[in-house]
Amino acid sequence: MSSFWDGVTPQAVEQAASGFYQFAIGDNEAFIAKITPTESKSSGKKMLDVVFKKDDGAEIHYYIVDDEFKLAKLKQIQLSFDIPFGDTRIDMWCGKRGIVHCKEDEYNGNVYPKVAYLKPILKTSNGNTNAGQAAKAQSESDFVDDIPF
Repeated sequence: MSSFWDGVTPQAVEQAASGFYQFAIGDNEAFIAKITPTESKSSGKKMLDVVFKKDDGAEIHYYIVDDEFKLAKLKQIQLSFDIPFGDTRIDMWCGKRGIVHCKEDEYNGNVYPKVAYLKPILKTSNGNTNAGQAAKAQSESDFVDDIPF
């Protein structure tokens, strides 16, 4: 008779995938994985539930609610993910890549990433992208302020 614990060793547990990935605070290169027209649970207004996904499998939701920010959010997603203005074929948006910038948010005492804004992936002259450049620049900064005021 087999036991639940068959094959469970300290090494097996240590080497197991965590199965949980999340967006980092800051810039995250991602693609649009899914867009679902739905209704807001709190207001009942029509909205789009956009799921951004990173290559490691992490997912985050972004909501475009039919309110005063709808047009600004649509403009931001279309500019950031290279979607032509006026293109309402949301199924064609899937797979498009851009940068999802997340900020820290708190709910019920738990801290988690929340989409703050979107921006396009910019190619530099050497072919690199801007993804993760802000965090890298900040960590590599050796700037010393020697101005005497």
